[in-house]
Amino acid sequence: MDRYEIGLNKWEIDTPALVLDLDALERNLAKMATFLQDKPARVRPHSKTHKCPTIAWKQLEAGAIGITCAKLGEAEVMARAGIRDILIANQIIGPTKIRRLVNLAAYSEIMVAVEDAENARQLSEAATAAGVRLRTIIEVEVGMGRCGVEPGEDALPLAREMATLPGLRFEGIMGYEGHTVMIPDMDKRRAAAEEAMARLIETKVALDQDGLPAGIVSAGGSGTYNITGVYPGVTEIQAGSYATMDARYKGVIPEFENALTVVAQVISARGDRAVIDAGLKTMTPEFGVPELHQPAGWALGGQSEEHSSLKRSDGAALRPGDRVEVIPSHGCTTINLHDAYYVTSNERVVAIWPVAGRGQVR
Repeated sequence: MDRYEIGLNKWEIDTPALVLDLDALERNLAKMATFLQDKPARVRPHSKTHKCPTIAWKQLEAGAIGITCAKLGEAEVMARAGIRDILIANQIIGPTKIRRLVNLAAYSEIMVAVEDAENARQLSEAATAAGVRLRTIIEVEVGMGRCGVEPGEDALPLAREMATLPGLRFEGIMGYEGHTVMIPDMDKRRAAAEEAMARLIETKVALDQDGLPAGIVSAGGSGTYNITGVYPGVTEIQAGSYATMDARYKGVIPEFENALTVVAQVISARGDRAVIDAGLKTMTPEFGVPELHQPAGWALGGQSEEHSSLKRSDGAALRPGDRVEVIPSHGCTTINLHDAYYVTSNERVVAIWPVAGRGQVR
């Protein structure tokens, strides 16, 4: 990270560079906070998108009740930055990771998802040996076909055992309706998300009736924040991409701004075709080809490891050295390729924020 670039115009940064518009970011955080202001649910933003403690702290300052992480390594990064209330929305399996987890519980209010009784017993034994009580929630499978116990009464045996384990503190349940968040049609997305939430709340009701109240009911992604966030019984949503946004989510929740872009440089230009110095190692394609934001009249085509091609429709000719700006199609995986954000305000670099959670897959 080159600190000398602070103060430069974003078009002067060495390329390719991951650029974050600070003003757009803060408007996105404020928009989410305003939406939930009079709602029972609160936001526990998912940091797997931005992987940056500075952004996480901004989310907390904007009213978030805590931070969500996908991996233990991400949680360690957030805890080292002083963030205490952290949910790992994943299972922590095996003695090595469990040892790290209970160590983390000594200086944070870490909470972890559980779906298996044997895993719960292992967590409890390690926590008891370390002299801590570990906050836990049960993950419920709400239709995504990934992790979690079956909804309703199937969750009761696990909850009963977890409530008796001395090293655990049973806090509630979570379920992720990730299979619904990208459905383009709002009515279909709402119907699918509400069907998933009905399964989650069915589980909460069963637990409540069994004398094991689920104080936390955690769910939701950016694409369903305004569905899950108002669903009766849900207490928090784990939306992540809303903060930085990307091209794919913009088609689903256009009310949030694309704060995240990549600035790249033209390295070859021949008539209606050009090549830039940002390819697959800079921008990921699993949600489609990234979207060229500037200049107008050009579109991004194929990608290879270090290059992407541009094709002109009616824009002005490009020359080697010209800068272009691209909106990633998928922010989460694109951000994970970069060491830092070049943070801008009015197109001027005002800070460089490390992507401290980059590569924390363990």
